[in-house]
Amino acid sequence: MIYPNLELTYDKIFKDKVLPFIKENIPEDFRTKPVYHLLEGLKINRFRSGLPLIIAKEFGFPEEDIIPLAALFELTFTTALAQDDFYDDDLNREGLVVAHKKFGVKETLLSCDYMNHKILQVTPKILAKNGVNHKIINSIMIKINEELSKYYSSVLMELKSKEDLFKIKEDEVKELYLAKTAHGRMLLECCFFICGRTHKELQNIKRYANNLAMAGQLKNDIYDYIKHKRFRGLSDLKQGHITYPMYLLLSNIKKDDRKKFLKELNNKNYNYIIKLLKKNSILEKTKDIININVEEAKRIVSSNLDFSNGLNEILNIWAEGNRNFSVSISKWN
Repeated sequence: MIYPNLELTYDKIFKDKVLPFIKENIPEDFRTKPVYHLLEGLKINRFRSGLPLIIAKEFGFPEEDIIPLAALFELTFTTALAQDDFYDDDLNREGLVVAHKKFGVKETLLSCDYMNHKILQVTPKILAKNGVNHKIINSIMIKINEELSKYYSSVLMELKSKEDLFKIKEDEVKELYLAKTAHGRMLLECCFFICGRTHKELQNIKRYANNLAMAGQLKNDIYDYIKHKRFRGLSDLKQGHITYPMYLLLSNIKKDDRKKFLKELNNKNYNYIIKLLKKNSILEKTKDIININVEEAKRIVSSNLDFSNGLNEILNIWAEGNRNFSVSISKWN
C-alpha cells in the first residue's frame, strides 16, 4: 500500500502546508476568528486540502500551484459548516461549540463572507504570480464559482423542501445532493484540470466524483442517526428537511397515513419517525444505494482511468471508505 494512512497524510499536509498558507494570506484577527475557530478546532478528515497536493505529486505538478486551491477548498468548506450550523440552529459540531454561539450570528456570517471573498481573491492572484496560464486560471475560477453557487442553492432547496415533503421527486433529491457536495466534486475536477488531464479523463473524473458525492452524503445521512446523534444528529429531521432516507420513507407511506405523519413531524415526535424508519429498514436501503454508487465509482477507476498505481489506489480507497461504518446500523437507537 503506497499510502498506508491517508487520513494522517491529509492532516499533516493541512497542518504543515495549507493552514500556514491560509494564515499568511488571511491573518487571524477579529474579522476571521469565527472561521478560524472551526478551521483549527474541528477534528475532521482534511482530504479537501490534502488530496490536491497528492494529486499534484502523482502527476509531477508544482506543489506551489496547488496549495492555493487546496486552501480554497478547505476554507470554503469550513465557512459552509459555520453557516450550516446557524441555519440548523445547532449548538455543537463534533463536540466543538459552534461559531455563531461563541462569536455571535452577525459576526460569524460576515466572517464567512469575508473569508470566502478573500480566498477567492488570493487564489487567482497567486496562481498568476506562479506563472499558471490565465485561461486555465479563468476556467478554474469559473468552475469554483459555479459549484459554490450550486452549494448555496442546495441550502435554499432544503428550506423549500419543507413546504410539501410528499411532492418531492427522486430526481430533485439527487440534484440537491449533488449541489450539497459541491466542495468535494469541484476539488477533483479543478485539480485534475490544472494538472493538464485530457477531456476524456476529466469527464470520467466527473462521473466518479458524482458517484462519490452521492455515497458520501448518504453515509452522512446514516451517521446523523447513529454516530453523530450525540452532537448534531437528527438535525435535518428536526428542521424538516428532505433527505434521501426521508424520501425513501415517504415513498413507503400510504396516502391515508400522510396527514398523521406530517402531524407527528410538526409536533416533533421524532421517536415516531425513527420507529417508521426502522420498521421500513430505511437505513439498510440507504446503505444499498451507497453500495451501488461505490461499485460504480470503483468500476470507473478500473475501466476508464489509467493513472499511477498510487493515485488509482487513493481513488479506490476513497470510494470504499464511503461504505465503511465505524458504528453498526443494527445498533442504532
